[in-house]
Amino acid sequence: MSDENREEYKAVQAKIEEMKPLTDRLNEDENLYLLEPYEMTKLGSNEKEKDVSNVTLNDPLLYAKKSIAIVGSYERQTVIEGKDLTDKQTTKLEQFLDDIFYMANEFLAKRGIPSMEAFINEQACIRGSIQGRCCIRTDEDGGIIPDILPLDRRWFPYDTDMNGMTWAAPISKRSKSQVQREYGEVGVRLKDRDNDVIDFWNAEKEIVFVEKKVAKEQPNPYGYVNFVNSICPIGTMLNTKDSLKHKGESIFWPNRNLWKETNEITTILKTLSRKALKGGLELQRSLNSPDKGKEPEESPYKEDVVIETEMGGGFKQLPVNDIKSATRLLYSIIETRQQRGELTPLDYGTLAFPLSSVAILNLIAARNDIFAPILSMIASYYQAMSRMVINQCISLGGEIKIGRPGAYNVYNPKDLEGEYSIQYQFTLLSKEQTAADSALAKSLRGVLPDDYILREILKVKNPDGMRYELQSEEAERVDEVLFLYRRARALLEKDKPTEEDQIEAYILAERIKTILKQRQNLGQLSPIEGKREEPKREDLLPLIEKGGGGTRGTPRQEAEVEQV
Repeated sequence: MSDENREEYKAVQAKIEEMKPLTDRLNEDENLYLLEPYEMTKLGSNEKEKDVSNVTLNDPLLYAKKSIAIVGSYERQTVIEGKDLTDKQTTKLEQFLDDIFYMANEFLAKRGIPSMEAFINEQACIRGSIQGRCCIRTDEDGGIIPDILPLDRRWFPYDTDMNGMTWAAPISKRSKSQVQREYGEVGVRLKDRDNDVIDFWNAEKEIVFVEKKVAKEQPNPYGYVNFVNSICPIGTMLNTKDSLKHKGESIFWPNRNLWKETNEITTILKTLSRKALKGGLELQRSLNSPDKGKEPEESPYKEDVVIETEMGGGFKQLPVNDIKSATRLLYSIIETRQQRGELTPLDYGTLAFPLSSVAILNLIAARNDIFAPILSMIASYYQAMSRMVINQCISLGGEIKIGRPGAYNVYNPKDLEGEYSIQYQFTLLSKEQTAADSALAKSLRGVLPDDYILREILKVKNPDGMRYELQSEEAERVDEVLFLYRRARALLEKDKPTEEDQIEAYILAERIKTILKQRQNLGQLSPIEGKREEPKREDLLPLIEKGGGGTRGTPRQEAEVEQV
């Protein structure tokens, strides 16, 4: 006997029905992502066209893979800020979160999930939201189990009120052996594979339904719905009938319908090209011909054949060149719109000509329009998950040993307590961005303060430290003695300076003595001092003009920072 009349099961089924417009959109995006084969249909119906050469272009997959790769290229940095916290305390908290997420990835790898980041990045781009369950607990030996499980939005019904989630019920498909291994005999006949498993949680309890039958029921040890849900801010918040369909949109939104058009146009072009081999023909016969209106018994498409016709009659190809020209024009129009809705040639690495720094910055800004909302969503997810992880670890009430093998760290509840905020910054190393920013910074030198250029134009991580290093290098260029002194000191401060290091340091020290003695005797710079000029650097990129050929300088590996 099934348990489908349970209130919890009914709530899940009602939510699944309510989510159908959103689910249909998620299915459509999934088909684009997985390159479901395109099949042309007749106008105004779902009936498939016959005798056509269907084409499925790989544009959606390429766009998705590149987008996921770009999001994964951002380096995540944890930032803890609290009014009464010392730097040592904030560093401890940041290290704790880095350690716990590292261990969570090891735990996921055992379940066949490569990493939390890989799962989250795909969900963020393809689904438009990120969900996760947090169940931090200890094993029999007191070791921590970092059970942080990312979830697929497509199979995640939930409900909310003004205080957050009231319940959540991730759905999964499991084989018979998996169900029996985890829940034993569940009192229902199981299929060999694809058994529906609904893991229902609310603030009071957890209930597991396997094929509509309750397989497990126990109290919720956390006292709240221990799930995190972060939705992409791109979508619609209009209070309309179809607003749910566009809640938390994916990267496919601008081009979702255009890819169908390009597949159809390409299919038409391929079909016309194939029919050019044996295309439609017009058979012209005289009005008095006894075969008037009859189809020829055989196709005229044969090798080395001679067909006898009367004057003015015979076969003539049907005109299709105008159709081909119009189709190509339509394709170019749609392709232009597609490019406006996705990544630029700079991101795909297909740019065939150099650009100015301003042009590159404009292209990068267009890319940021796509990924800034996604990074904001990912930051929101990690903030909420981090807070839940910390609360659950504090509730364990004892010391926690976590981290990388060979470099474990020990934390106690006092290390995690306090009033503080958790933020995440995302940094992307980009040579194009660095080259463009460097050219712009050079042009603004003397117009804007160096501190502003470092912070706002180059966006360096530590502007105060960077300014100190620049001033130190400038001092070395002004005075050779300072340069020689720092070089000799660096050689001797090595952990184990070699004999060659000591000899080089001694030679440098003797030269310093000679230079200083001559300065004192002459009252001016020593004649033996070498003039240390700053090396000349060619412009990385022109500022405004169109880029030209020639050898480019090597851009510094600075970082583009997205703060959320």
